Amino acid sequence: MGRPYAERIALAPATLDLESRMSEAGVSGAWRRLDMALDGVDTHFDYTLIDCQPSVFHLTQMALAAAHDVVTEADIYSVEAAKRIYEFATQRAPWDLANPTLAVRGVVVNALTTTALQAEQRDSIRQIFGDLVWEPAIKSRTTLAEANTDMLPLTDIRTTEPRAMYELLGQSFLKAVLVSAYA
Repeated sequence: MGRPYAERIALAPATLDLESRMSEAGVSGAWRRLDMALDGVDTHFDYTLIDCQPSVFHLTQMALAAAHDVVTEADIYSVEAAKRIYEFATQRAPWDLANPTLAVRGVVVNALTTTALQAEQRDSIRQIFGDLVWEPAIKSRTTLAEANTDMLPLTDIRTTEPRAMYELLGQSFLKAVLVSAYA
């Protein structure tokens, strides 16, 4: 089976424990470091995705200062963190991070299991964020969590359902990006 997107994706994982760099947060202009570092580096990419924790600490603020759009994860256990990111991005980032065009484009429901309590939690996420919630909700899957240590390729039959969920999520991403381009 071919990998039609593999050659179109580049990863730049952090080589340092970035949380240990928190002491730099108090340095003047520190929140702009990532924005300056990306200037011109990612111009040949259609999209640059920055994965960070759902906090409003220094590293997340650096990502928000450099970003054009935000997609936050509403892990079934961390709805409050998603709300904080949403509020920070919509209310404070325009002034505190000098990023007035930053917009929240989506909320991904993650780590969902099939319990009644989590169904209620999922429904509350949809009530809080409305049309921003992307489909599908990503189910909690040990197959993906253990794929790296099990050396399990995404083409394996055991990853068919999770792979399909992420393909649908990718479609939600593209749809949101296209809508924002014409907004």
